[in-house]
Amino acid sequence: MRTIVDRLQALSKVIAEICRISGTPGASIGVLHEDRVIYTHNYGYRNVESSIPPDENTIYHIASLSKSFTAVSIAILVEEGKLSWDTPVRDILPDFKHVNSTINDEATILDFMSHRTGLAPKNMLWLHEYAGVELRRNETLRMVSYLETVFDFRKRWLYSNWGYAVADQIIQRLSGQSWGTFLAHRVLEPLGLNRTVTEHSSKIENVARAYMALSDGTPYHLPRPSVEDGVIMEGAVGVQSSVADLLTYAQKVMQAADDQSSRNTTSTDGSPLKQVSTLLENHINLSPEPSELERSYALGWIRTTLPGPLGTVGLNPMYVEAMPLVGKGLKKPQLVYHHQGSLIDYLCSIHLIPSSRSAIVVLTNSMSNNDAADWLGQLLLETVLDNPEPNDYVELARKSVETSNKLWSQMAEELEDLRIPDTPVRELSDYVGSYYNVVKDWHMEVWVEEGKLYMCHQDDRKQFYHLEHYNYDTFTWLLTRDQTAQRGLFPVTRTEYYILAFGQSEDGQIDHVLWKHDPSVPEGETFKRLSGSASEKGLPLLASKGKQNVLGAKG
Repeated sequence: MRTIVDRLQALSKVIAEICRISGTPGASIGVLHEDRVIYTHNYGYRNVESSIPPDENTIYHIASLSKSFTAVSIAILVEEGKLSWDTPVRDILPDFKHVNSTINDEATILDFMSHRTGLAPKNMLWLHEYAGVELRRNETLRMVSYLETVFDFRKRWLYSNWGYAVADQIIQRLSGQSWGTFLAHRVLEPLGLNRTVTEHSSKIENVARAYMALSDGTPYHLPRPSVEDGVIMEGAVGVQSSVADLLTYAQKVMQAADDQSSRNTTSTDGSPLKQVSTLLENHINLSPEPSELERSYALGWIRTTLPGPLGTVGLNPMYVEAMPLVGKGLKKPQLVYHHQGSLIDYLCSIHLIPSSRSAIVVLTNSMSNNDAADWLGQLLLETVLDNPEPNDYVELARKSVETSNKLWSQMAEELEDLRIPDTPVRELSDYVGSYYNVVKDWHMEVWVEEGKLYMCHQDDRKQFYHLEHYNYDTFTWLLTRDQTAQRGLFPVTRTEYYILAFGQSEDGQIDHVLWKHDPSVPEGETFKRLSGSASEKGLPLLASKGKQNVLGAKG
């Protein structure tokens, strides 16, 4: 009978093939089993241009895997009595003032970090081109205070990064330190995670370069994400780490969980990990529909009892009709903690099997044409479990890439099918102006130059989009997959996202624009026009900034 290490070593060609299919230039994987690291391996290049391979100490951005670190930091403050899990957020952060009185008065940090507030995610109002951000950190509470209520409070799970942005505000308020400083001194250093950081530094070596896959899988080099300590969404996606460190972290989490459970306590001697039962327990089911086997959210971890679907917060659910059942050949149910991370240029996954003290970590340096890190994590998980009926992950990778690429052409076809031909259009100057959200901290600028209509966000004229007339007062700005990759944009494959519908006031003048940027708010968000042309505001015109390729990479 083959050993677990034999089974893992036999996957080498399969893993390389999934990376090739997906458009993943570099990957690092590691497996912990029965409380010890039994396997690490690396594929491709951390730096494609210089042909430098990664290793188990290569640093990658870990995106939403950061959430569990932020939750650990909150747990320390709870253990110290700085707050309780039941403390309303407004008692700590008085600038949090939500229009929904129930959320305003009762929402706790546990509600926010378990994604059960029911508030809209609005990811596209903070994400910017080239993995940048469009808002300042001090605008977090103003944004959260106006998020629409999509579901009743504590009734439904709705994944959102904003809850962990609130958490990093609380950490700073109660500790007197920045989120990154607190995390470094109170969590990372005590755990010995010397290759885990929260800021960019040219002094740090062995860092994976950032890429995004073109439609044919070719890696396109991009800047690394700008989120770090002191930047908005730091608590949600701001950690960078390595396979070796994350395996150590997973080991320490499971050890602390067992210790605190066996002694019925909330702390472990010599460990910064506190309140671990609260960090890992079920706080809300992922689906309102009843299920025999658990699928729930803890704090920075998803709990799934196998057999069941994984990859819940990864990208693959966009590219398959239904996620495959993992562990369908197992003799008995198996609880797994897991999470995926996706940030422009990086995809990653982590899976814990507490019953055998096992962990699987996958880090990659590309936003590929599917979620390669998720498929690889599931493949390794089924191998560790020695599942006799594993899924065909090469085929899943191939089909998800095909679907991913088809979605872009399908959006173009759908737009053409729904277009009403030969409709009148106003003078383009009628649409010119600045269109703001309710709290006036995010806006799009619309202007005319050389007989064409353009749009940018937050007055960033370097990153602009040509608005093509669609019908009546509606315009489109649809991109291709390759144009999206070259601009470092998140690969949104919903047609309505690329439509702007201008509207008029009672006197017939254009005074707002409707944008359906958040699928949880199907009616879209209205942005009100507050000013006239760019020249009237004293802003430089597009030509004076140096023209960029409107639909592709910067020229």
